[in-house]
Amino acid sequence: MKTVQCTFRLPSEVVDLIDEKPGRTRTDKLLNLLGYGCNQTDYDAIEKRIKAVESRLSALENTNQVNVKEEKNSSPNQQRALEVKERLFSALDELKSRDEIPLYRGKPSITKLKEVTGIDRGTISKYISEWLEM
Repeated sequence: MKTVQCTFRLPSEVVDLIDEKPGRTRTDKLLNLLGYGCNQTDYDAIEKRIKAVESRLSALENTNQVNVKEEKNSSPNQQRALEVKERLFSALDELKSRDEIPLYRGKPSITKLKEVTGIDRGTISKYISEWLEM
């Protein structure tokens, strides 16, 4: 017999019928109701498998919690900064493709870029060197 663990809702009449059967746990009682009977060795094997599954689930949950924490490290401010950076880079790429980047002394003019893109000067000056290196 293959052992499978399931969780589901049952009507109260069925639960009462299962609880009337002899056995230590509901699993024992259900197996007795189904005619499989559950002796101590069956119960020990089931208990071992349940503990093994619980430990694997616990390990997976711990792994997922670490991954989730890593993903949540970016605060809303960081998200907004990334969005503005992407907007700036796409605007600069578009201006470059049209050869319309406003220059001042051979470098992009931050004031003119602010007028064209609508992004504040501090943000432009923060990311312009990164864009120029690309």
